[in-house]
Amino acid sequence: MPLRETDRRMRLRRTGIIPADARVRHYDELDEETQVTVRELAGRPRTAPEVNDLDDGDVVKFTDYYEVRAR
Repeated sequence: MPLRETDRRMRLRRTGIIPADARVRHYDELDEETQVTVRELAGRPRTAPEVNDLDDGDVVKFTDYYEVRAR
């Protein structure tokens, strides 16, 4: 998984509202290592190093819709 060269970390937050300007990424479109990160973060209060595949504000369709938050 290509990590960004920043100290930022990301988390996934379940969401029922998808902003009109959000980029929606489907789980099966992500590279394998990013899929592992999504599985680990979905529904858990954890963070992981930010990956190149996902940006702050993106929405990932996995078992539910999850908004990516990076800080």
